[in-house]
Amino acid sequence: MFKTTRWKRLALQATLVAGLLPATSAFAQTIQVVPGDTLGNIAYKNQITVEQLKLANQLQSDMIMVGQTLYIPPRSTVYTVKAGDVLWKIANNHGVSIQTIVNTNKLQTTEILIGQKLLIPRQEPAIETPAPASAPKPERDKPWVESTRYQVAKRDTPWTISIAHGIPFTEFLQANKLSESDYLQIGQIVTIPVHHIPQTATAGAKYGEYLDWFEAAQYLFPINATAKVTDFATGKSFMVKRTIGASHSDTEPLTSADSAIIKSIWGGNFSWSIRPVIVEVDGRRLAASMSSMPHSIEYITDNAFDGHFDIHFPGSLRHKDNLIDPDHQAAIRIAAGK
Repeated sequence: MFKTTRWKRLALQATLVAGLLPATSAFAQTIQVVPGDTLGNIAYKNQITVEQLKLANQLQSDMIMVGQTLYIPPRSTVYTVKAGDVLWKIANNHGVSIQTIVNTNKLQTTEILIGQKLLIPRQEPAIETPAPASAPKPERDKPWVESTRYQVAKRDTPWTISIAHGIPFTEFLQANKLSESDYLQIGQIVTIPVHHIPQTATAGAKYGEYLDWFEAAQYLFPINATAKVTDFATGKSFMVKRTIGASHSDTEPLTSADSAIIKSIWGGNFSWSIRPVIVEVDGRRLAASMSSMPHSIEYITDNAFDGHFDIHFPGSLRHKDNLIDPDHQAAIRIAAGK
């Protein structure tokens, strides 16, 4: 069990680093094609479909050669990646681990594309196992943390592992007693904190949950997650992506159309003025506050928005001095009906 500590509020986000994930699998099975084999009879013998067999082996046609080695995936369903999907979200929605999806599909990168097809095993192989529980069970009406184990693969870094699992980089280091200069070894077992955020009551249908940034909101809206933001006063909505940020959400409009909606809400110009908003992510509605002025780093370059903007949640901090901004907090209370 991990407790929220002061380091979370003082943490600064590390520089974004690209990373890859493994192609090996502890539960993979392989066969060698023999005379008379076809994809159809191989699939039938192994109780999978031809589509699943072709996906698992990245085959573009039904042609196979005698002596060819084929990977037989576990029994799976086929999932088509849609806008806003990331591996941690797909894994969470299907009740499997990220590593299971990586291994089953022999992925070489954490980047997934809209329209890409993934095999999702129907049963979770024992790749990530719960860490031994030593603490008493927490109250289930408050956020609590459990942990799983992850086996480090080729080209993994602390940053790529933390992003893939939806946790802050500094929290991953803290959980594993690592420093930013430490290297990971292939096969090394690391601890992954898993945060459970119970849904809380709101003041009414139009209001959002009032959730502390460091205890809860940052895990519901992690880096690379997309969300729908609704201006509390006008009801206008637009889509965003959290691209970076540790003390609050550094966020970017998904498209130029979203940027235009933002500009219209702020009276035709981007501005530092603060407005109450509702952030909708994975079925949760969170009370928040936003300014629209573009500044500093950007990752989305084709959205007519040169930089990112700030979204604050209860207890989040300004970058410039690591202090709570009272104006943002007042706007958040409006969005929460407080």
